[in-house]
Amino acid sequence: MAGVRVDIEVDDKRVRGSIGKLLDAVADPRAALDEIGSRLVASTLERFRSESAPHGTPWQRSLRALVQSGRTLQDTGRLRDSIQHVVRGDGVDVGSNLVYAAIHQFGGKTGKGHAVTLPARPWLGIDDRDAAAIDRIVTRHIAEAVS
Repeated sequence: MAGVRVDIEVDDKRVRGSIGKLLDAVADPRAALDEIGSRLVASTLERFRSESAPHGTPWQRSLRALVQSGRTLQDTGRLRDSIQHVVRGDGVDVGSNLVYAAIHQFGGKTGKGHAVTLPARPWLGIDDRDAAAIDRIVTRHIAEAVS
């Protein structure tokens, strides 16, 4: 992904353990990692539909969404539509190549003279359902590799 890169490392022993088992058992993990990336893109898109963070906390409504009866972070849909995944070696990157993606994830000061403070509206992350899905994907790929 070109543009600004933001790395979010998931400190989830369950997910890291599953990925470690996959790498130990499967000679070429790309198919499993691609499937995991697709799953994470789908769950990220669901967050845009529900307008909530990975663990279900609703995003603070934007002024534009309130005034126009619209959806937060979805004025043009560019951010939502830019979410993709890329398999890299023994991992998968999920995110957006848009320069403004990070400010919406983490919040902070922006605009002319940094006069506007945007709240964090986390859209990237792994929740319990994602972790369980990753476990299922990894387990299936390991079973297929050893059968």
